[in-house]
Amino acid sequence: MKALHTSVIKAAGLIAALPRALAGGLIAVLLLLTFGSGAAAAPIDQPDDSASLAGNNDLQGILRIMEDKDGSLTPEQAAAPAMDALYEPYSSSGFAGTLSKSVYWVKLDLYNDAARTRDFMLELSKPQLGKVTLYQFNDERKLSSETVTGRRLPFYDRSYIHRNFIFHLSFAPMSGEKLYFKIETDTFLQLPMKLWDTQSFLEKEQHQDLLFGVYYGIMLVMALYNIFLFISIRERTYLYYVLFILSFAVMQAVWDGFAYQFLWPDFPGWEVRANPMFITLTGLFALLFSLNFLSVPKYSPRMARIMQFFTVVLILALPAILLLSPAAGTRLAVCLSSVSILFCLGAILAVRFRIRSVFFYIFAWIVLFAGALLNILAAYKLIPLNFWSLYSIRFGSAAETVLLSLALADRFNGIRHEKTLEEKQGALLKQLHETTKRLTSTHDLDELLQFTMTSLSKITACEHGFILLEKEGGYELTAQTGAGPWYGLNAAEPESEAFLRRLIVEKQLILLSGHEDLSLPDPLARTFLGIPILYHDRMIGAVVLYSYFARRITGNERSILRDFAGQVGISMENVRLFSEINRLASIDGLTGVYNRSHFLKLARRHLAQCRNTGVPLSLIMVDIDHFKSINDRYGHLMGDKVIQETVKRLAELAQPRGIIGRYGGEEFVLVLPGVTAPQAIRLAEIMRKSIAASPVSMQGQSISYTISLGLSSLGPDTHEITSLVDQADRALYLAKESGRNSVKTL
Repeated sequence: MKALHTSVIKAAGLIAALPRALAGGLIAVLLLLTFGSGAAAAPIDQPDDSASLAGNNDLQGILRIMEDKDGSLTPEQAAAPAMDALYEPYSSSGFAGTLSKSVYWVKLDLYNDAARTRDFMLELSKPQLGKVTLYQFNDERKLSSETVTGRRLPFYDRSYIHRNFIFHLSFAPMSGEKLYFKIETDTFLQLPMKLWDTQSFLEKEQHQDLLFGVYYGIMLVMALYNIFLFISIRERTYLYYVLFILSFAVMQAVWDGFAYQFLWPDFPGWEVRANPMFITLTGLFALLFSLNFLSVPKYSPRMARIMQFFTVVLILALPAILLLSPAAGTRLAVCLSSVSILFCLGAILAVRFRIRSVFFYIFAWIVLFAGALLNILAAYKLIPLNFWSLYSIRFGSAAETVLLSLALADRFNGIRHEKTLEEKQGALLKQLHETTKRLTSTHDLDELLQFTMTSLSKITACEHGFILLEKEGGYELTAQTGAGPWYGLNAAEPESEAFLRRLIVEKQLILLSGHEDLSLPDPLARTFLGIPILYHDRMIGAVVLYSYFARRITGNERSILRDFAGQVGISMENVRLFSEINRLASIDGLTGVYNRSHFLKLARRHLAQCRNTGVPLSLIMVDIDHFKSINDRYGHLMGDKVIQETVKRLAELAQPRGIIGRYGGEEFVLVLPGVTAPQAIRLAEIMRKSIAASPVSMQGQSISYTISLGLSSLGPDTHEITSLVDQADRALYLAKESGRNSVKTL
């Protein structure tokens, strides 16, 4: 009971994080184990033909242990017959799970009654033991062999390079050996010891390697996935979650022995302190993750302040753990992590179920705790030790990692959904009426302006009107309704009209009616309304409405019109940005000509038209000679300048019918609708000579260079633009092979 109590205390950090509702779920998990069966065990002295010898032998049931509090016993003293009475069964000794400075002597008697020599592998699956010394005595209690291992020694000093402690045992026919283990540890004492024949050991290793690979692969994938999300959306919760996954995975790797084997095999001093360090880091990042994931500051500021204070305590404890002895550091780490998990539970109680993510969060911890509890119960043989119970902690932690990742995704979707609702509500408030929705859904400026004109005409009941749109420092008439501009308005210079000039200068809604003491632009009209279209206080247009009837527009209606016009300004800017994005998507950023994909799209269209109408079409591929040398010698800025100047000259010479695009790097391609092959050859020669005769200068440097050109022309068998490009490319290759600075055609 003492051992069980101690191990349960070790697991308190996991147990404390779960609500009372765990019990029902845990019972369901336990029921699954009734379908498993424990591993069969066989003593070493069974006959050769015993099938159970192919399995593993759990030795914990026959181990006997003695505590050497001051560590003064020698191997001969510990193995003396007079000391046998001081050894007690390990399973009932109460030493399992203790954390003490004492040295423990473990006795194991094995006998081979077979008529042949038999070899076995003894595995001690507790990589955290500080120092393990095996003394082998024969039947006469004569010391025959001594083997020293443990994590206080460099990893590669071991006889077998394995994460656990492996000892090779060879038994002569009809003989036995007395094995005495001297155990020195600065962590919790556990002696999971098994005896394997070589075949069973290799099979076990294959299965475990697969399982461990899957487990750590899941942890790594989840960490990478969420770090990419953090980089993309800059949400700190994802960063804390990644740090929690990594610290938990490394903590588990320390327990499994992989960390010492692969991460720091030459640093035993760090190995003995890695366990408490990563226990503390796991508690720290679990606390930070819970604090942010559950939005504790929003729902419980007091609990948030307490948790934030304890995170500082955990951070300050990290250097203290390095200064303390490993045993004291382990006690401190377990205590602090247990408290941090209690705070995670407190966060759940503080937030309650006001956010849906709490359900995922609780379930994830339930799964992890269930896995840990099953592992503890199996360790004390309260349930069968089978595949599920042996690796339940790993199944639980992997499932918890996936569930918390799903919870993060659900939380992100919830936040995005809330923001979308807020944006929609804000848009509805700004738009003020249903018709504005259409303004935000179109990317066609003419359609947007015409819809704006029609809508405002209906709202104000002004049957005539038009829209002025800013263009190149002036304004031009665009959409109109009814009669459009009134009689006598100079459509070429609308700013010359006093009413419009006032509207442009004041940038305020202007309403003129016939009963006011003002002269109207059109004497026959009774109502004039000018509404500026603004974007960030910049006037980008104006809506002008007028009616030959008196129209009454209240103050609220004026406010509605101003808001409506503001939404129109936003919509117009969106249309402009959309058009600009489309333009940029088709243009090469350095040269300003079409990029490859858009050029091929246009070229296909021209190819189809020329084939259908019988018009000739030619294509020229251009490559700058020795461009890499230009970059290497003069720098990339000069290289960019050469590319820009080349494109500029090619475009000028290809006018008016040629279309040019950047095909890649220093390669360019021109499609020439209506140009025959001989004409294209002459044009290519002109381009070649022009480039050769026109040096490029920049910052006092001047460089002369040449180009090579390959040509192809539309033929009766040409159906795809890629065929022309391929022919021209092969011709270009011939031009470069023939010495460059030339024009070639197939």
